[in-house]
Amino acid sequence: MKYDLLHTEIYQTPCPECKAISFPITHENLANYFHGIKMKCPKCDTNLDWWTLLLRHFEWEVPSYTYAIVGGFTTSLRIFMKPNEIFSLDLGQIGIPEKSKILQTSYTPNGIGLFPVELHGNTPPRHYIPNVINLYGRPFGEVIEEISVNEEIPVAVQINWAEKSDTSQIWENLINAVESFTLKDYNSCVIPSNVSVESTLNNIMAKYFSAFASKDKVEDFLSSGATYSYQLNILLPLIAHYNGFPKIPDFIRGNLNKLRSHRNSLAHTGKTKKQIDKKTASELVCSAAFGLSYLNLLEEKMRKNEI
Repeated sequence: MKYDLLHTEIYQTPCPECKAISFPITHENLANYFHGIKMKCPKCDTNLDWWTLLLRHFEWEVPSYTYAIVGGFTTSLRIFMKPNEIFSLDLGQIGIPEKSKILQTSYTPNGIGLFPVELHGNTPPRHYIPNVINLYGRPFGEVIEEISVNEEIPVAVQINWAEKSDTSQIWENLINAVESFTLKDYNSCVIPSNVSVESTLNNIMAKYFSAFASKDKVEDFLSSGATYSYQLNILLPLIAHYNGFPKIPDFIRGNLNKLRSHRNSLAHTGKTKKQIDKKTASELVCSAAFGLSYLNLLEEKMRKNEI
């Protein structure tokens, strides 16, 4: 397998004014946002709002930027193909772990004479991208007659992927929501987005209250009494306050309540009360990403307080 220019990264978010500097999507920057610490572009001195910066990623419809919000990697490389020959692209050989979820691929010829076409069996999978992709160099254009059969044509390849592990199931729900967004299946963003936040919050609540009551009593309290709405709107601000952690921004909490309402409509009636458009889906999924990051940071703070 011949290739070069291999590079893997998580796309950063550029300054909206000068665009000369980009900023990594890190826990540190998210923590600064929740603590109200102002950010400025060091080049043009523009005030940066982290929410506004990341919400743009959904508007752009560039998968590498959208998946970056949930830690999605972009691997770029250049392969060399010949017309009428098969090129086996082994993702393991370019450093993508076998258990990774492959989200999207793209192939762009950098020369004339062929176009890469994915090959598959007689029952092609529609919702799964394998770790070994066979590409056929389909002759393309009249100029093919002038090209030697041994001449290699460079093809730019870009692969969006996310790591999977036994402990990342909750985060994978959010990745699935972003994947649905990139496919413009906005209703399918709702349930995995909601699950990622609701399940994480419930786990935090269960651990917190386990110091005050038995496991059975806590489970009954959270499932029958203090259900998700009460956890999000009453208990979460209370626990954050007593742990010296800032409240989740009201507008994000409001969006999470909207997300919960859409989830309930889908679960109970099979449809939402209003059609979810791109703008709404952007705000809901982005709020889920911020909400999940907030909960992870709060949980980290709670662990430190226990020491």
